[in-house]
Amino acid sequence: MKRGAPPRPVGLLDVRDARADRRSREQFPYPAGYRISGDLTVTGHLAAGRTGHLYQVWSARDWCAYTCKIVSPEHAAVRADLAALRREARILRAVGHPNIVRCYGVGQHEGLPYMLLEYLEGASLFDVLESRPHRRLEINDAIRAAIHLGAALYHLHRRGFLHLDLKPANLLLRDGVPVLIDLDTARRVDSDRRPSRRLGTAPYMAPEQARREPLTPCADVYGLGALLYELITGRWAFEDVYAEPMADGRPRQFPQADAEMPPPPSRYRADLTDSLERTVLTCLAPDPEDRFSSMHPLLLALVGELEEPVALWPEGIRAERRQHPRD
Repeated sequence: MKRGAPPRPVGLLDVRDARADRRSREQFPYPAGYRISGDLTVTGHLAAGRTGHLYQVWSARDWCAYTCKIVSPEHAAVRADLAALRREARILRAVGHPNIVRCYGVGQHEGLPYMLLEYLEGASLFDVLESRPHRRLEINDAIRAAIHLGAALYHLHRRGFLHLDLKPANLLLRDGVPVLIDLDTARRVDSDRRPSRRLGTAPYMAPEQARREPLTPCADVYGLGALLYELITGRWAFEDVYAEPMADGRPRQFPQADAEMPPPPSRYRADLTDSLERTVLTCLAPDPEDRFSSMHPLLLALVGELEEPVALWPEGIRAERRQHPRD
């Protein structure tokens, strides 16, 4: 956040400084050196989530570091929290993409389920934004980050799942490339079923998410558009509306649920092309029917925005057209 800017409002559903999730070591149940299931040794404390903790662990069996995501002891009796971790593990093991964090196994420790994830030591996209002037990226870097995320979501959608919680804190960097994490809100695509609860993080939610309506891949198209808006401008799409309290003093939580369009991003970024602005605003259309129908046309639009040519496959590879029997 740029110096002198007013702080963002407090009280938004699930909106908080991602760094606030990094609790002091005293708040983690397991100290460094603690053994989980005999094979895993805690070597670091990574983050505390809504229902569990993330530890850096060393596996004596595999001789490598993992991230161990384990349900907190205080949530051990909450069946929904136990089921959420198991569901996330199933989804991660059902997909496989370079831009999605890898799951290497599941287990139980003293009755608490855990899963072993790829250990990503890079910063989050949130941390990158916080370190940049005006909290924004160069246009080309923002587009490339969105392409990597879109590729992950395209794969996820083809496997029949929605992510539903896209935000900078849920993208960690692996060798400078964004990797999608935290699939505990992910759900199967079911356009006929209303979610039992509101999923996601307020500034990035599609209007239908905020209204708890049936969801399609267009909800993730909106989420990617909201993220790209922030990467380009350094602002949430509805930041001014969120900052304006309601008549009773409570913060506005879901302005996008009222079928509003955000301010055009060119208001905050003069070097934005007209075509990229149209792409971002198409993603953020209040009606899902007015957005990109899937990640595929959105990815094609984003690739066309890059200034330099992009190789879609390694140099020197030979591509042949497979002949159809009727040709």
